[in-house]
Amino acid sequence: MTEMSRFEKSFVNRRGERAFRGLLRRADREGALRLSTDSAVLELGAGNAAFSMLLNDRYHPRRICATDYDPEQVATGRRNVERRYGTVPPVLVLERADATRMEYPDRSFDLVVAHHVLHHLGGVRDIFRGLTEITRVLRPGGQFLYVEMFHKRAIREELARLGYHVRFRRRSFRLVGIADNVIAEAPSGPTPQGVPPAHGAA
Repeated sequence: MTEMSRFEKSFVNRRGERAFRGLLRRADREGALRLSTDSAVLELGAGNAAFSMLLNDRYHPRRICATDYDPEQVATGRRNVERRYGTVPPVLVLERADATRMEYPDRSFDLVVAHHVLHHLGGVRDIFRGLTEITRVLRPGGQFLYVEMFHKRAIREELARLGYHVRFRRRSFRLVGIADNVIAEAPSGPTPQGVPPAHGAA
């Protein structure tokens, strides 16, 4: 996984909540996103933590891990959280994480979020490694919400191979292209043939 340039960080951290709210409104309207006050959420590449704070305010899950590979981005997210809430609420954990090698136990989260993050993992092989890790930390039947402009077809095909079922898919226009906005449900049954088992799984 690679760190972003100063320009990329500036661009990412300017992301406002308007687009995030629109995505969640559309998903809620179609009943695609399942979150309760008992849910645990992981955001990868959280940057300024705007999306994690929106999830906290809108759904009040039990726990949100807002992570980023870059320690500077983690610090930016922490400052924004403190600015909004006065302190970092116990429900919100801000920490560094590598999406291709996560230290979270198997089946830890009900929702994993990757908003314009997957292409930062590297090439397609690195993205697939990240998708395998995401599958490992998701509970059976958990959800993966991602927005991505690059390698869209390869990502969709790999998720299908891993046994995901797409519950929501929309397209949104960005300055440099069209992004997939997807909520996919992780398999709830046995691991599909040819897919490595989760760490510690039989």
